[in-house]
This record gives sequence, structure tokens and C-alpha cells, in this order.
Amino acid sequence: MMHNPFYHRGAIRHLQDFFGREAETAQILGLLANGQSVSLIGPRRIGKSSLLLHLSRDEIRSQTRLGAREALFITIDSQELGGSPPEEVYEIMLDGLCDAGRLAGIDVELPNRNGSYRALDRVLNKIAHAGIPVVVLLDEFELLAANQHLTPYFFARLRGLTTKYGLAFLTSSQRPLFSITASEEILSSPCFNIFVTLSLGEFSREEARGLLASRLDGFQLQFSDSMIAFLLDLAGNHPFFLHIAGYHAFHFLSHGEGEDFEQIEKAIEMEAASHMGYLWQNLSEGQQYALAVLDGPVDVMRALEQQCLVKLDVSGHGFQYPNELLRRFVRRQSVPGLVQASPFIIDLQRHKVFADGLELELTTSQFDLFHCLAQQAGQVVSAGDLERAVWGEALLDDPDRLKTLIKRLRRAIEPFDSWIVSERGVGYALQPPD
Repeated sequence: MMHNPFYHRGAIRHLQDFFGREAETAQILGLLANGQSVSLIGPRRIGKSSLLLHLSRDEIRSQTRLGAREALFITIDSQELGGSPPEEVYEIMLDGLCDAGRLAGIDVELPNRNGSYRALDRVLNKIAHAGIPVVVLLDEFELLAANQHLTPYFFARLRGLTTKYGLAFLTSSQRPLFSITASEEILSSPCFNIFVTLSLGEFSREEARGLLASRLDGFQLQFSDSMIAFLLDLAGNHPFFLHIAGYHAFHFLSHGEGEDFEQIEKAIEMEAASHMGYLWQNLSEGQQYALAVLDGPVDVMRALEQQCLVKLDVSGHGFQYPNELLRRFVRRQSVPGLVQASPFIIDLQRHKVFADGLELELTTSQFDLFHCLAQQAGQVVSAGDLERAVWGEALLDDPDRLKTLIKRLRRAIEPFDSWIVSERGVGYALQPPD
């Protein structure tokens, strides 16, 4: 049995396993080398923690005069500090400084290492006199920023350390700093004015293809061109989804099950669903609606784009889903004001119908008829129920009026006309053509 080279559980901790992000790495290290604090933002599972670990490695830092003997890097997981008082935060920073100093051959130990601002200040003063810069990496920073025990005075003190000793911070969070603080009072702290904000998004298509290839480097087993195209279409350029897709494809192939695209697809969708469910549940109703119809206010679409849930289409004016996994997931969700019957979306608020993103021009009667069919997609709806949906209980001496309207509706929804299937003597159904 071969070791599966794809990762999708936790951060990537080994240098040989890290792929891409060369531009982001160079930009961040360049800013830190100049004493500039950086706020790295990006959606869950986009690779923020992996990048912070990568930046903390001596092999990477030394490229910009920030090697282990040239600068002290402290990495702190803010998950440990979500409910901590200031003294615990100071103590963890102090421990990190002393450990990093020992590795750099600098004696920064205190006789009594207690968790106080004064002790931290003394150590930083000692390091500053040695001419060595300090960088503090704070992963999951939103948990620290929203800590109810940390006051504006605490954050002002952190800002003071950057002024006195050139201390720089590198934080990572899912949302911008202005939206994650515990209170408006903390947001006004000068500490939050010192950061350059950088967004971490999906790979380019070339990087996505490169990730799949790099993970198989040295393996006799390789993905065929058709397998690569299939995985890229399903997972898009998202590193987390690419690892999931690659993992299951490798698993099937290494177990001699061949390129069974259908089974591989099922396994990938099943595993990706939990992550997409988390993202969906953390959207507002307005954001869910905009994501389903791929349209909405500018600020809403910008927020969805920042979370890698939409991207600009080829025209540059509209939006599309970044991968097929997400498109299918959204189509399965219940959204108030929408009827979804893939590939169709009925927008009840705006009285519009879309098919694969293309708006269909329907009359009021055609809209009501199509709405009734879509509500019971995959089932045969009786002629009587369809007539009542369109004309209510009004009686008209025209036995062919429904047939005529169905014929006009089919013409209006071309090339999707074959989705309306007739069941002789019973009614009609909206379902995939045979």
C-alpha cells in the first residue's frame, strides 16, 4: 500500500510538503523585514496556518535577513488565548522570546519569568539593544481580538511595543481586523492602525495544476490528463478541495480500482460537504440568497468573493462559482424566496427564472406554470394542479389551453425544453431528459 501524498487534515508542517505562495511569502517577509505589521486574511481552510508555519521556518526567513540568528520569530496560536487575561498573553510572549533568544544564542532570560508587561518590556529592551528585530506571529487572531478580558489599554500597550522596539506582528484571521474586535472601543485602539492587510485566496489554475503534479513527484502512479481535468473542474483552484480531490483519486487508483470517476466524485463530494456546510451556516440570509442567485449588493458580493465563494466570470461583470463542488452544494440548499431545481433557479422576489446562469424570458402565465413544476421537480404534476396554479379556479371553455401553454413554455426555455416531460393522461414533470 502506497502512502497517500495529499493532505487535508490540519496545517502543513513540513517544508517539503508546502507548495506555492511564493509571491505572498516574498511580500510578507519584505514587509516584516522593514518592521511593518501585517494582517493576513482569508477564508477557513485556504492555508493561512500553513503559510504562517512556512514563514516561521529558518530556511525561508533567511532569504530576507530574518534568519534565526538575525531575528526572533515567535509563533502563537490564539486558540489558547480566547479567554485568557492579559498576564497569560504576556507570559506566552515572554516564553516565546526567551526560547527564540536561546536558539539565536542571545541570553534574554529573566531571574523571575512572570507574566507581566514589565517583564516583557525588559526582555524586549534587552533584545533591542542587541539590534535584533522581533516578529510575533498570531494565528487565529480573531479569538484574541474578541477576548472580553483584553481591554483597549492592553492593545494600546502592544502598539507601544512596536513603537519602542520595532516589534512587528503578523496576524491571520478569516475576516478583517475591523470586524473581529470585541467592541467599538477596542477597534478605535491605535494598535489596529499599524497593519497592512493582505488577502490570501485561491491558487491560479497553473498553481492548482502544479499542486496535483508536485504531490505525485517521485511516485510511479500518475494522474492521466483526463483525471487532472476532472479534478480541476470539480475542485477548482481551492487548495483544500484540491487536496481532498487528489487524496480520493490517489486512493482509488492505488487500490487498483481504476479511473472510476463516479465513485471518486461521490467520495470527494461527501468529504467536502462538511466544510461547505460550515461556510453556508455562517452566511447571513442575504448572503445565502446572493450566493444562490450569483447577484446582490456590491458589499455582499465583495464579502462572498473574499471568502472564495464566488469569482468574476469571463466577462468581468457577473459572478460564477469557483468550482463544481460548491455549485452543486448551493443547489441543494433551501433558500427562502428561491426554488432551486438544477439547473433552474426561480427567483420569487424578482419574478425571474435562470438556467445555468442564463435568464429566461417568461410571461406571467409561463412563470406560474414553471414555478409549479419546479416546486415538485422529478414528480408528475397533474393537469388539474397545473391549471389551478396558472388560472386558479376560473373555468374556460378551452380544453387545450394547458397544452398550448406547455408548448409555449418549452419554446421559451430552449435549449432546456426537453426537461419538461409529458406523462400521457396524467400531467407533466420537470426532470432531466433521458
